[in-house]
Amino acid sequence: MTGTELLITVGAIAITWFVLRWLVGVMKLTLGTALKIAAVVLLLQLVFGIGPERLWEYWRQLWSSITSQ
Repeated sequence: MTGTELLITVGAIAITWFVLRWLVGVMKLTLGTALKIAAVVLLLQLVFGIGPERLWEYWRQLWSSITSQ
């Protein structure tokens, strides 16, 4: 293996490592956010009796009122 090939291989490994670490961080953040949203929906359902369908309908109405202005 020549010096150039070795440099390219080491660079590719380093880039792969950084991309993998970034991807793992994004996945952790995404999972954490999803769990928090699920906890809020469960809490709303248990405490107030508000189901996911009702919550989704509220968000749709809110979004349409925001975009129609």
